[in-house]
Amino acid sequence: MFRNLLNSIANLFKSEEVRRKVFFSLVILIVFRILASIPVVGIPSDAIARLFAGSNFGELLSTISGGVLETASIIAIGLNPYINASVTLQLLTPVIPRLKELRKEGSQGRRIISMYTRWLTIPLAIMQSFVIYSTLRGFGLVSELSTLELTAMVATLTGGSILMMWLGELISEDGIGSGSSYLIFLGILSVIPGNVINNFRVMDPTQKLMFILMNMGIILLVVLISEAERRIKVQYSRRVRAGGTLDSHIPLKLTQSGVMPVIFAISLLSFPQLIAQFLLSRDINSQVNGWANWVIQTLANPYVQNIGTFVLVILFSLFYITVVFDTDEISQDLQKNGAFIQGIRPGKSTSKYLAATAFKLTAIGSLILAVLSVLPNILLETGFLTSVMITGTGFLILVGTALDMRRQVKSLAVVRDYKRYL
Repeated sequence: MFRNLLNSIANLFKSEEVRRKVFFSLVILIVFRILASIPVVGIPSDAIARLFAGSNFGELLSTISGGVLETASIIAIGLNPYINASVTLQLLTPVIPRLKELRKEGSQGRRIISMYTRWLTIPLAIMQSFVIYSTLRGFGLVSELSTLELTAMVATLTGGSILMMWLGELISEDGIGSGSSYLIFLGILSVIPGNVINNFRVMDPTQKLMFILMNMGIILLVVLISEAERRIKVQYSRRVRAGGTLDSHIPLKLTQSGVMPVIFAISLLSFPQLIAQFLLSRDINSQVNGWANWVIQTLANPYVQNIGTFVLVILFSLFYITVVFDTDEISQDLQKNGAFIQGIRPGKSTSKYLAATAFKLTAIGSLILAVLSVLPNILLETGFLTSVMITGTGFLILVGTALDMRRQVKSLAVVRDYKRYL
């Protein structure tokens, strides 16, 4: 079995395109880690880590920043502004006619929306940079900066965020995996060895066994839910082989949106806590301080955080499948190619059938996804486990991104095999 696995990997790397994309992804990994070690002017290296020490909020922000928030590096805020910009435009698409029209224009419309996302990222990055500095200053963790130093600090953090966004887009174009997910994947992956070593130091043999079995079990569940799909049979009346129609299928995954709902949920949960921290640091008045404290304490409550994550993952999954999954386009493509779903009329009926089927699958998949995102936290709260390798959302992002990378590599290998016959 191990030899077959090694042979499969060796066969994959026989493709020049696979080797090129893997090498490019490794180069981005090295660049990412180098940037994470370059300090930003005006903020001590341990200031942000001290601000969020022992806080679940810090873990949330660190996850979506790519695991570099605590380093106070030039890319400390990471992908957070870009993800917030993406979430904002996703939510505004159904209510703004211009965005809705662009969504229907196919690849050209998606390129324009991507441009809007990049432009929106810039003011959000500036705002988050200033909020982080003001919060640290309010709690006495950094000294007061001059106007020039403050401008340099904000410009550096904003530039670092834009650089991360650019690296993510480079990965999407020339590397393996989705850009944003890949960078977050690297950040999560970098903390696993330290977590495992720290946990094993204080565990007895029974706890170590439970730790290994439970983490492996969660990974297996995530793989199963990510790979599950329903295949809708399609027949092509215009393609005849041996006197009959040629059959094919449309694969509808149980988690059609992948790990994006999990990333969006983390981003949305972290935003009000960041604003509350900022207001608390400014010490405006007792009423505002009381409100900010209430927000921080409420969202820091593990039950509220788990319920919030659970609900948001479901909502974003359903929203994503409704907005992004274009069943009208699929229906039109099928009709142009003389294809049909048995028992369903071509055109609008096919579109409605695919939309209803995808929505039902997503409803089930989002429920399972939401349970998996909070399962490790629940096991910790109930005392069933003493510690986990990473959070539930971290598991979903890590495994989901790894599976997506695997699918891309396999598809490239299949293309290589087909080229031999051309």
